Amino acid sequence: MKILAVDDDPIILELLTEVLRAAGFGNLTVCNSAAEALAEIDRVNVPFDCFLLDIQMPEVDGIELTTQIRRIDEYRNSPILMITAMSDRTYIDRAFNAGASDYITKPFDVLEIHSRLRLIQSLLSEYRSLEERNPTPQLNSPASTVTAADLEKRLSLRGIDGFIDFLALENYLLQISRVSLYDMIAFGIVVPDMARAFRASSVFEFEAAVSDFAEAISECLKPDLFFASHAGEGRFVCVLTNASNFAPDAFETRLSRTVREMDLHFCDGRAISQTPVVGESISLELTASRDISDALFQALRSAEARALCPVPQERAPSSKLKRLLGIG
Repeated sequence: MKILAVDDDPIILELLTEVLRAAGFGNLTVCNSAAEALAEIDRVNVPFDCFLLDIQMPEVDGIELTTQIRRIDEYRNSPILMITAMSDRTYIDRAFNAGASDYITKPFDVLEIHSRLRLIQSLLSEYRSLEERNPTPQLNSPASTVTAADLEKRLSLRGIDGFIDFLALENYLLQISRVSLYDMIAFGIVVPDMARAFRASSVFEFEAAVSDFAEAISECLKPDLFFASHAGEGRFVCVLTNASNFAPDAFETRLSRTVREMDLHFCDGRAISQTPVVGESISLELTASRDISDALFQALRSAEARALCPVPQERAPSSKLKRLLGIG
């Protein structure tokens, strides 16, 4: 795995070099500034697989460098780990919003870095193996018809405000849980029958529809600070960082109206008639780090259950409200 590490502190770069080589990651390039890093990215013939970036650097910091790396087509989905002394929630929010995949605070744990990089290496290997077995078809060829694997794939929608990869969302919440999850909620959104509706469509057509629904979700969540991810088929999970005024029913109404106004169609002119369904909000306040993933999947299951219900049901009180009322 080819790695680029960027930090203005030569001692940190020397330490990272030793730590990574001891773990078997010897294909490492180090730079001491964002400008040097961008020049190195432009110079190499074989792209980097992964980036380790400090946040606090002179002139151009690591968050801005992340933004610039994400603008390069080859690196739109590359893993970017922030390794920084900045543990304040503002920096964490900004880093993930810019496109960070993960976040490790200094002084860092050697075993933690090893485990994160091994996970990344495993995911990259799995992705490359999948690409070799199922090469991406030309979008205008018969082979581009959507498959079950295409439907289940979690799409990267970083070009849409507030959207990050699903794994990055889990990493964000794990990091935030060390600071505070106060007043944060997760909720799922399901666009029903996406698999059935798009089973004869092209990959391009399906992914374009997912992007359209994601755009609608993003517009309806603004101007609140949020993160959202695609979770396969027509499933999305959202996290609000200040949820005191969030009302799922009102949001579902606004989202449905926005989707109708977008007037979405298949390529053959048929209308896309699916209406998004919003699940119950799940309070994250008392969620332990080890239960973050479960909370996100609970939010998705709630939306899936409502999507399967043939008639509207009155929403049960949220888990937070139940605790306040002493009934949960």
